[in-house]
Amino acid sequence: MVAMNPEACWSSHPEEWQPLLERWRQEYPELVALHGWPQRSGQKVRGITITGPQPAEKPFRLLVAVPHAHEPGPTAACVDFACQLLTGKHRDGSLATDVPAIGREKILSRALITLLPDTNSQGRARSPERCWDGKHDNDFFLKVAFGITADGRQFGRYPEWRPSEHKPKQIGIVYEQVGEDLYVESNTSRRSTHSKALDETFARYRYTHHLDMHQHESDEAALLPANYDDMPPEQKALTDEWAARLIEAWRAAGANPAAKPVVPYRGNVRLQYFKAFWAGRCPGMMRLTSEVRNNCHVKTGTPTPLAHQFRMAMAALVATVRFGLGMEK
Repeated sequence: MVAMNPEACWSSHPEEWQPLLERWRQEYPELVALHGWPQRSGQKVRGITITGPQPAEKPFRLLVAVPHAHEPGPTAACVDFACQLLTGKHRDGSLATDVPAIGREKILSRALITLLPDTNSQGRARSPERCWDGKHDNDFFLKVAFGITADGRQFGRYPEWRPSEHKPKQIGIVYEQVGEDLYVESNTSRRSTHSKALDETFARYRYTHHLDMHQHESDEAALLPANYDDMPPEQKALTDEWAARLIEAWRAAGANPAAKPVVPYRGNVRLQYFKAFWAGRCPGMMRLTSEVRNNCHVKTGTPTPLAHQFRMAMAALVATVRFGLGMEK
């Protein structure tokens, strides 16, 4: 059997993978529903829902989303997972390996999966790289991601901001333009296309689980929801078990993940941004964030190869599906 080639399976920019969705809808109309939201730039955020008959009755309904334009690894994993589930093959044409390990029929009969591989296509289309694998140092990379101030420093992180006030030298790809003089971050502003996509797809499918897929410049980590401390004990226990599944899957795949899940940004204003973003929305839906290494490790400066990013993003996605289906580790 020919081994899967991560380089050949990697799809991250919108023009690489969005046309596949329409093809899959035509080839598998009984399994596929498509979603789309226009952005001010002319780009479009696209998503795909895959399931078997009677979708409303599926006990496990998963929403997977990738909000940040400088974090392409999860996008590649989402697209390849959809390809495996529908065609039985990876994107490079080799036989699927991840979906068969779960069971295609089991997924289609018991699960509904919505994949939003990139909810800021506007930002991703402006990215100069398909994969951040350490070719550039983190200073360059993070300035592309977040932007450059008028005096040459890395631009800050804001849920919403106006160029007329900040006058940046360069606007980071993490931001989405939603008005003539207004930019937003996808996962902290309710004005974002990401936010609209979450609300509209949840209203349609009432998801049981949401995996929020990210990358950062450190070891793999599972991040707990911002409201974790206020969750009832039984919900905390389930979330802890889900996080443990991701950590174990990363270890099995050769990573050195953080040993325990954490609530990110404790003591930082960003925690309040996340609480405000999620307040009152998607009731009953469990949430977890996966972080996979990106670009250069912040402590060691070691580059993060494309194959590592692809493998670890896929491991998080597969572990989540196994957990939601009640399968053994």
